[in-house]
Amino acid sequence: MSILSIQSSVVYGHVGNSAAALPLMRMGHEVWRLDTVAFSNHPGHGSFSGRVVPPAELAELLRGLKGLGVLKDCSAVLSGYLGEAGTAAVVSDAVASAKSANPRAIYLLDPVIGDGGRVFVRPGVPEMIAERLVPLADICTPNVFELEQLTRMKVTDVDSARVAMHSLRGRGPRTVVLTGLPENGRISTLAATNMGLWRVTAPRIDRPLNGTGDLISALILGHYLEWGAIAETLKRAASGMAEAIEATVAAGRRELALVQALDRIVNPPKLIDVEKID
Repeated sequence: MSILSIQSSVVYGHVGNSAAALPLMRMGHEVWRLDTVAFSNHPGHGSFSGRVVPPAELAELLRGLKGLGVLKDCSAVLSGYLGEAGTAAVVSDAVASAKSANPRAIYLLDPVIGDGGRVFVRPGVPEMIAERLVPLADICTPNVFELEQLTRMKVTDVDSARVAMHSLRGRGPRTVVLTGLPENGRISTLAATNMGLWRVTAPRIDRPLNGTGDLISALILGHYLEWGAIAETLKRAASGMAEAIEATVAAGRRELALVQALDRIVNPPKLIDVEKID
């Protein structure tokens, strides 16, 4: 299937489209990249160079895709780091155009706002995500901080997460996948749909790793396009993330060992059990 992926790009490391495109292609999907920024590296390294791609330039590239008539072949739109608030209008246009050309197309929104209690996007971006993109999403994949920002609810455990996730579902997304919920020294990923709530847990790694949110969102979309069922999707995406993190930690890196562990990431040899808890 073909996926229009609208998010950041870096020269060094694996975040944004630099994390999403390779595993999605390895899974057999075509990826049409629309890079919202072009940076030398993840800003978490302390310094970087590059630029935010102006929304007008992104809109012009999108017009080119429309002119080719290829959006009828687009099965999904994936969006992540926006760069600036005006980019949300381009994403909105892309989603509307893709769904008009192919009514079965889906939109996965990774609402990149921040993490660890800190907003790291430009002013206006969180508001545009909440007001313009959340209502369009079929699947939304916030981390704990982002879910709190989008719902104005405190998330501390499964019960509070359940309430906030269903609140967000009430604003548009059929499925909400919450990443990075700490539980008893481990990390849980939860998926909420109208059919209930599912959970997978994995060991907690207390060290900075770049691109984990971007990678798991890509894996969720890729597996969902193949399997359709959220429990199977969650199992395979979380298991692939465990392989990525294990390889990255073993290499002593903060940039994902994406290339080295690619086959295990997209086709994990060990599948983590998924628990239906609601």
